[in-house]
Parts: sequence; C-alpha cells; structure tokens
Amino acid sequence: MKKYRFLILSMIGLVAIAISCNSDFLEVDPPGAYSEPSLQNAKGVEGMLIATYSALDGSWFESWGNNRFNQNGGASNWIWGGITSDDSYKGTEASDNVDATSIERFDTQPNLPPLNNKWGAIYDGIGKANATIRNVAVAGDLTEDQATRILAEARALRAHFHFEGVKVFGRVPYVDETVGDEIPFVEVTNPAVGEPFIWADIEADLRYAYDNLPGTMPNPGRINKYTAGALLGKVLVFQAKWAEAEPIFDDVINNGTTASGTPLGLMDNFNEIFRADMESSNNEVLFAYEASYGDGSISNGNYENSLNQPHGSAAPTACCGFYQPSQNLANSYRVDGSGLPFLDTFNSVDIKTDEGVASDAAYTPETAPLDARIDWTIGRRGIPFLDWGINPGSGSLGWVRDPTNGGPYNPVKSVPTLAEFDAQLAGVIDWGFTSSAKNVIIIRYADVLLLAAEVKAELNKLGEAVDLVNQVRERAANPDGFVVDEDGDPAANYSVGLYTSFGSQTEALKAIRFERKIELAQEGHRFFDLVRWDENSSSSALSFDIVAYMNAYIAEESTKRPHLSGATFQERNKYAPIPQSVIAQSTVGGVQNITQNAGFN
Repeated sequence: MKKYRFLILSMIGLVAIAISCNSDFLEVDPPGAYSEPSLQNAKGVEGMLIATYSALDGSWFESWGNNRFNQNGGASNWIWGGITSDDSYKGTEASDNVDATSIERFDTQPNLPPLNNKWGAIYDGIGKANATIRNVAVAGDLTEDQATRILAEARALRAHFHFEGVKVFGRVPYVDETVGDEIPFVEVTNPAVGEPFIWADIEADLRYAYDNLPGTMPNPGRINKYTAGALLGKVLVFQAKWAEAEPIFDDVINNGTTASGTPLGLMDNFNEIFRADMESSNNEVLFAYEASYGDGSISNGNYENSLNQPHGSAAPTACCGFYQPSQNLANSYRVDGSGLPFLDTFNSVDIKTDEGVASDAAYTPETAPLDARIDWTIGRRGIPFLDWGINPGSGSLGWVRDPTNGGPYNPVKSVPTLAEFDAQLAGVIDWGFTSSAKNVIIIRYADVLLLAAEVKAELNKLGEAVDLVNQVRERAANPDGFVVDEDGDPAANYSVGLYTSFGSQTEALKAIRFERKIELAQEGHRFFDLVRWDENSSSSALSFDIVAYMNAYIAEESTKRPHLSGATFQERNKYAPIPQSVIAQSTVGGVQNITQNAGFN
C-alpha cells in the first residue's frame, strides 16, 4: 500500500460532492456537501484531482443506504474485458449474479443494471476531472508549474475514463469541462452510427499530458509523463496508427520512469507484480487504482475483486468463487519441446483437471510441459497456491463453489497471500467478503513491451519485435520465479523458451497476440484486444474475425460449461449497449441526443 493512498484518504472528504457530475443524464448522485467555489484554491483543486484518482475503482461508499457500490464499474474490467472473452468464466454458481451470466452469454440488453454501473462510474470520473480543470484557472494561489501539472494529470485521467467508455460502449459522448457549465448535459450527443469514435479528443488530452508532465511526480501513484505516453501509445494502437505509436513506445521503454523516478522495468519474478506488500519496489506498474485496507472504508479495498476469490470454509478468503479461469486459458499454457506455445493447436487437448475427482481420491496434476506462468495465474489442484499450501481443487473439500458452472480452477492474481493477511494488507470484512490493499493494475510495463512489439511487427521490424517479446518471456523462463513444492523443486514440468526469430509479419503477430493472452490473462484486457484486432483487420498484417473466433470458443466451451450452451456472439456484441436510462434521460422533445448502438434498438 503506497503512501499516496493516505493522501487520497486525507483529502477525499473535501471534494465528494462538488466535483461529480450530478445530472440525470449521467446518473450520478455523489455524497458530500461542498460546492466548487469553496474549493477554488490550491488545496481544494489538489483535493479535486485526488478525488478524480479515487474514482478509478468505480465505487464510493458512505453507508449501505448511500453508495455507488459495485463490482463492475471500475478499472479491473473483469466483467467487461474478462468474462466476455475466452480467458474467464463468470464462475461461482449459476444463481449468483445472473446479470453477469447474461453478459458472459452475450445476452446483454440495454436495461441490464451493470451497464448503468459502468456508465455511471465512467462519467463520475470524467465529471471529477472536469471540475478540477475548470477550477485550476480560478485558484489564484497556484503557481504556474502547479497549474500545468494538475491540468495535465486531470486531462490524462479524463482521457482514461473516456477510453474506458470507448472500449466498453464504443459510441460514447466526449464530455469536457464546458458541459454542465456552458453547455447543458442534455444537449450532449454521441457520434452517430458509422461516425468515428471520440479518439481525437482522447488523443488530445493524452498528448497534452505527455508533453507537459515530468517523469518524477510529487507522490507515487500519480500519472507521470511516461504513463501518459503509454496510454497514448495504446490509444493509437487501438486505431492502427502504428507509425505514430512507435516513437512514443520507444521513449517510454528507453527513458521511462515510475512517478517516483525509478526506471521502468519488469519485476524479477512474475508473481511479485501482484503483491500488495511489494508495491513500494514495484517498477513494472505504470498506472493503477491505489487500494487500501483497514482505513475504515469498505470501498477502498479493491472492492471490484472482493468476490473474485477462492470459495469455501477452508479458504482464507471464504467467498465467493467468481472470475474463474476458462479451460481455453488453461490449455493456452501448453508448450512444445522448445518451451514455445502451440499457437494454432493449443486447444486440441485439455490439460488434466480434477473435475469430477473426489477430494479424497488420489490425483496427480498435468505432467506435460507447461509455461510457468500458469500457476501464478490459475489455481490448480495438487499445485501450491500462493503461500496457502497445496490447492485442494474442486471437490467437496476444495475452493471451488460449483465446478459444473465455473470449472475446476481458481483465480490467483486477485487473491491475497497469507503474508498480506498477516501484514494487515487484506482481510475478510463486513458480511464476509475479502478486502485488500492489492492495487488494480491498469497498465504495466509488460503490456507496453508487447504493444510495442505489435507495432514493430506491423511495421515489419521483426528483429526488434522478437527482442521485445523475449524480454517478457525471459522473465517467465527464470526458474527463480517458478512455483515450487515444499522441497524447493518446480511444482510442475515448467518450460519457457525464447523465439529465435520471426519469419514473417503473420508469424510475429500471431506469437505476440498469444503472448498477450498468457502474460496478461485475467487482468481485464483480453476482450478489448480481440475487438481491436477485428476492428483493425483491414490495416493489419494479420486479419482477425472476432465473430468466428468467439463462436468457435463458445461451441467448444459449452461442451464443458452447460451455461454457455445456446450462446451466440454477433457483430453487435463487440460493444455493450448504451444504458436505456441514458437514452431516455437524453431525449428532449422526442429527439434522442444519445442514440443506441447498432443492433440494440
């Protein structure tokens, strides 16, 4: 848990209501009682900015009767980027969170409540950023340098929230600081069907931040120049602007630092990336929601992942078994004799599982070679799970709530270690859910390396592309980072090889895209990657058809997970429908200023 989190907590009370959008159109009713004029000074504007950072988790909480408290509004995107893809199931049991099942099955309708949660969280964050921007100009005690820094951070955050909107909903409106001040909320419009998304506005905000922010910031956890650059590069990649993205990624990779001034790099061991007790030395994470535990607030403790934990009385987390890795993902860690993945045939054979095997029956896990990242990503029976001991699997004495519905695996990256529990960085609170100081990672250095590799491959710079991919694989290949048994030996037959070369752009992009799948699994990126590869097919050296791909996935997985039977992925499912409440509230005189996505009318 970083010191910056305490700064957030000390200032958040100053700004709770004043800096959130509160029109019906945005469906945001924030708590608090302060007005903007009372905060038009350096301390107040800084507080507004910190409150904007606090919106990254998509929740706020004053009491059970006064809150926006949900597991699907913030930056983790486990719903919108995870269970909508091939790497995860909703998990748990069929009767729990049936709305998430609808999303997983691509049955989402415009009146589904989680849509309001995500939309409201996005525009709450945007409203807070805009209030900060408006008041920089009238805070007379700010120095010029302070004003520029705050403005740049706020614009970067505004870009992040709009980027979230585009990834999930596609045709979202761009809302700047004039909306609600000079322009009524109800007059805001979104791009018409067929018109470009709001990329130009997002780019402009991030370019301002990239050009004006320093590398070292007043506190860890803040967006700095290189975070803004990484986000800008990613936005450009989403638009297939390879040549524009290349120099920005080169700058981030060659010169980038954390907000504390430490050079960016990969953590020595893969599992250390996700440890709350190692965040102070983590130079891989560029941008994250800063979670905390034990501060008296329920929503500050990585609430989005509070139920994405092993389930059962024998599990330290107790509840509730959501966000289980898919069999497709598990099979992706199969490797050949050289330690390289089966890019085309990974799913032709299922790795061994304990599904249907009694808890008291003898069981030996998969013995064929596997990429070592599997057991820092997927909890499997018979393999040590973090520092908890041997995973008991999915039987009656195991940590899986309903293996028929969610499969036999547990998530790992979102789960606290016993050491974190002991250090008071995690605990089971309130009615019995897990609260944790484990940050929600939005972008990390390995993500940047693989995006840069993708750009190099698209530009036919294959030698540079293979070097970037191998940086990520070299870390995975280091035996010091393997899961080990009680004797200190590798817990499974781990093998991670390096690519010697890429023979073509197609070969390179296929390998890079697969590397993103196994490196960033269960981090909320996968579905958005699949969508952008489909959207960019005409501009890429490797075409991709998401409709065919996802329907093939559903056909195979539905033989294992009955709740997927009959599900179908259509072109319209690349983006979620805009909430019906937003459409209704933006309708003036019978004219819809915000219109619905194609296929959902």
